[in-house]
Amino acid sequence: MIDVAKMIERQRVLAKFGEVALRSSDLQAVLDEACVLIGQALDTELSQILEIQPDAKSLLVRAGVGWRPGIVGETRLRMDERSSETFAIQSAEPLIMPDISKETRFVLTPFLIEHGVVALVNVPIFVAEGEPAYGLLQVDNRYPREFDEHDIEFLRCYAVILGPVIDRLHKRRDLEIALEDNKRLLAEVQHRVKNHIGVITSLIYMRARRTQSAEARAELQVVGDRVETLRLAHDHVYAGGNSEALALGPYARKILEHLRDLHGDHVGPITLDVSLDDIEIGADDAVPLGLIINEFVTNSFKYAFGPEGGVIGLRAERLPDRRIHVRVWDDGCGLPLAPGAPLPGSGTGIKLIDGLARQLRAEARWTSLKGTELDLVFNDRSAGRVR
Repeated sequence: MIDVAKMIERQRVLAKFGEVALRSSDLQAVLDEACVLIGQALDTELSQILEIQPDAKSLLVRAGVGWRPGIVGETRLRMDERSSETFAIQSAEPLIMPDISKETRFVLTPFLIEHGVVALVNVPIFVAEGEPAYGLLQVDNRYPREFDEHDIEFLRCYAVILGPVIDRLHKRRDLEIALEDNKRLLAEVQHRVKNHIGVITSLIYMRARRTQSAEARAELQVVGDRVETLRLAHDHVYAGGNSEALALGPYARKILEHLRDLHGDHVGPITLDVSLDDIEIGADDAVPLGLIINEFVTNSFKYAFGPEGGVIGLRAERLPDRRIHVRVWDDGCGLPLAPGAPLPGSGTGIKLIDGLARQLRAEARWTSLKGTELDLVFNDRSAGRVR
C-alpha cells in the first residue's frame, strides 16, 4: 500500500511542475526543474532527461541533477542494440533495472558507472500521439532499489505531462525563429525599396536640372516632390517598427521642411506655423495625406506669395468622436473666387488633392477668405488595430 504522505508529496510535485511549465517559456529551465522535482518525489540524488538527437542515432543528456560538470548538455550516448536507453525507446515502455550487477542484457553507460549508479528506471517521453519519442526521463540510484508500481505510474504520469510541455516550447521557439527571419527579410526588402525610391527621386531631379524647357522642369520637380513624399512615408512607417501606423507629427514636419528647403529661395521669407496633436495614423492613410500636404504647400510656395513672403500653416487634431481633423493653410493671395476663373498653375495639384481626399474618405473643404485654407476630416482607420 502506498504511503499517504508520499502520495501527497508526489501530487505536490506534479502541481509545482505544472506551475513552472505554465510560467516559463525557457525549455532548458523547464527541463532542469523537472529533474529537480522528480528527484525530490522519488527520493533520489540522480535524475536526467535524455533527448534524441536529429540523427536519431544518439542521445544528449539535456538536463540532469547530481552529475559532475561536463555531463549535462555535453555527453552523448550512442543508441545501439546493447543500450538500455534504446530498448526503452523502441519498446515505448518503462525499463526497470533494480540491480545493475544482475543485468546481462545491456551495457551500462560509462558515466553511470563513474557515478556509482546501481539501479535505474526510465520512461519514454512522447510529445504527441503518433509521433516518435522525444527522449527519456530517468532516475538513478546508488543502491539497489525495487521500484514499485506506484513509482512507475508516477514516472509515466510525469512524462505524459512533460511531453506536451516540450512540444509547446519547441513550437514556440520555432515561431520565434520564423518571426525573426520574417523581420529580417522584411527589413531587407524595405531597405531595398527605400534605396530604389531614392534612386528614382534622384533621376527625376537630375532630369529636371538638365531639361531646357521651364515647363518640363517644373512638372518634373512636382513629380520628384511627390515621389519624395512617398519615400518619407515609407521611412516613417518602417523606422518606427510598426508597419501598420506612423506618428503624424514627425512625418508631416519632414514634408514641410523638405519643401521649404526646396522652394524657399524662390519666394520671400516663409514662416511655418505647425501645431500637431500626438496622433498615429494608419500607413494606408499616411501616403494620401502626405501627398495632400505636399500638393497644397507646393502650390503655396509657387503661387501664393510675392517678395514679402508669408505664413504656411498646418494643424492636426483628434476630435471628440475620434475622427482626425487636418487643416492646411496659407495667408497668400488666395484662390480665384469668380466662377470659372483659372486656377493657379495647371490646376492638376488641386484635382489631385480632391482625388486623394476621396481616398481618405474625407471631403476637401476649400475656403479663400484671407489666403487659402483646406480642411479635411476623416475617420482614423487604424484605431481598431492591435498595436
